[in-house]
Amino acid sequence: MNSADSLAETPAGSATERRVGTPEREAARTALEEHLAAERLDEAEYEERCAACEVARTESELLRVFADLPLPHPDLRPQNPPAHVADEDVTVLGWTIGIALGFGLPVAVVLGFTYGAWWSLAVPVAVSVVLLYIEHLLTRGRDQEQSVCPPDAGPSGTCPPRDR
Repeated sequence: MNSADSLAETPAGSATERRVGTPEREAARTALEEHLAAERLDEAEYEERCAACEVARTESELLRVFADLPLPHPDLRPQNPPAHVADEDVTVLGWTIGIALGFGLPVAVVLGFTYGAWWSLAVPVAVSVVLLYIEHLLTRGRDQEQSVCPPDAGPSGTCPPRDR
């Protein structure tokens, strides 16, 4: 191990070519600090390996720095992306409910004052409740389908048949 460049070279066909970023490089530096504290590395080799970690672009380049060292190695398991929150997306039915309440309630109030037809307040509320229930049914069906058959289920994107 003569230079940081030789440590960061990636052999053909090695482990993984997933890109690394700051969190992975910091995990590698922390692991190297533990090896320095355990006196497996001297200060010069520690600095050399840290420099190799800084220039590493893939997991295989980063792991090559630890090839001749026992554990600990950096934890390079992919972090799960945050779960998609369905509440962040406003569906067509959501917009319809907003329009029904936004325009329906003022019209119902005007009708109530003008003609004494206060029952008309129930119309936009009832329409909103029905639309919310429809959206609930659609979302529940979609969630159940995704839990049984994830998007990456098969090579053709089709779900395996369910056992009943």
